[in-house]
Amino acid sequence: MMHEPVATLERPVPRTFCPPARAPQSSTSFVTIDITVSGTSSSAGRRALHTALGANLRLYVMTIDKRHERITFRVEVMSRTVEQVIAALTGALDRATIGRVRTTAITRLQDA
Repeated sequence: MMHEPVATLERPVPRTFCPPARAPQSSTSFVTIDITVSGTSSSAGRRALHTALGANLRLYVMTIDKRHERITFRVEVMSRTVEQVIAALTGALDRATIGRVRTTAITRLQDA
């Protein structure tokens, strides 16, 4: 039996580009806020801020104004919205002045 060439009517399938699947992303809110409280010792202000916002914060003393008896702190809080931070502060601090407020969304790739 001899082999004869056979013509087929198959058409090549067009190739399409499929981008690689991305790893899931998580987004975290990061709030930075300046707060001025009365006093000349930072310990009372620190305690009040830690009580209001919990342990998930970074706290820096920006200025101590001994003439006017005021201390300004810069507070950085993770995983909270601006509204949650301000609500916690107004509920815990009697006479504080809220200054500059910034919020940042931090997006991280999660391990698959």
